[in-house]
Amino acid sequence: MHPFSIVDGHMHLITESMAKKWRRTQEEEKVIKKRREQFKLPGYDIYPLQKMIELWTQEFEKYSIKKGVFLTFEPHNEDLIRFCSNDRFIGFTSVDPREEDAPNLLEEDIKAGLKGLKLYPVNRAFSVSDEKCYPVYEMAEKLKIPITIHFGVSIGYFSDLRYGNPIDLHPVARDFPDVPFILAHFGCGFLREALFLSYQCQNIYFDTSSSNRWIEYLPYSIDLKGVFRKCLNVLGADRLIFGTDSNFFPRGYRYTILEEQMAILNSLAVKEEDKANIFGGNIARLLHVRLKQ
Repeated sequence: MHPFSIVDGHMHLITESMAKKWRRTQEEEKVIKKRREQFKLPGYDIYPLQKMIELWTQEFEKYSIKKGVFLTFEPHNEDLIRFCSNDRFIGFTSVDPREEDAPNLLEEDIKAGLKGLKLYPVNRAFSVSDEKCYPVYEMAEKLKIPITIHFGVSIGYFSDLRYGNPIDLHPVARDFPDVPFILAHFGCGFLREALFLSYQCQNIYFDTSSSNRWIEYLPYSIDLKGVFRKCLNVLGADRLIFGTDSNFFPRGYRYTILEEQMAILNSLAVKEEDKANIFGGNIARLLHVRLKQ
C-alpha cells in the first residue's frame, strides 16, 4: 500500500483486435523484429479485450495502482472506449491533426468517455506547429483536455526524427496557454530542448515514463537521478507526471520503474506532498479527476 494514490500517467492498451487492425507487411515485420532484438525488448502475448481487462485489473490490485492512463494510436478505438468504462482506466485518443475531420473525431471520442489526446509527430511525420493542426488544439482547449506528445527518439524504424524536437511546440504552447501539453519520457532524448520549452511556457509538463534508455545516447554524462534533479529545479514538482509505459503481458505492470523513481525522489529528499503530486495528483488535476485514498 502506498502513502498516496498512484495514477500512472502513461500506459498502452493493445488487444487482439487492435493488433489485427495494425497488421503490417512481411517486410515491415522483419524490420520491426530486428529493432526489437536491437533494443532487447521482451516478447509479448496479445489477448482479447475481456482478458486484458482482467489482467490489468489484477495488476492494479497487486501493485496498489489507483488509476492508469492508457494511450492509443488511432481515433474511435472501440476496445479502448469499452476498456475505460472501468473507472480505474482512463483513455487518451489519437488523431492525425492535419486531417480536416480530426477536431470532430477528437470531440466524439471525448464525448464517448476518453479524457485526453496523444500525438505522435515523429511516427506520423508532421510538424506540431503546422497551422493545419491548430483546429485540433482549439478543440482541446474547448474540451479542457491535456495533450500528451511523443517527441524525440522512437523504436519505430519508420519514424522521422526531423519532427522530434519539442522546440517545434513553442508557438503552439504560447498560443494555447490553457492547454496542458505533456512531453512523454522527459522529451525522449531532447532533454535540453524540453527544459528550454518548459522555461518559456508554464503549460508544459513532462511525464517520467519508460526505462528512459535515451539517456544512454546523450553526448554528456547524466543518470536518471540527475534528470529528476534538473527537472525538479526547472519545472518544479507540480509539472512532473509519473508513468511507466506499461503495455504488454506477460511483463505486465512495470513496477520496477515505480520503485526506481520513488527511490530517486526519496534520495533527493522530495517532500511527501510533492511526491503525491508527481505520482498521481498532477495528472488527476489535469484530468479533473478526484482521488480518494
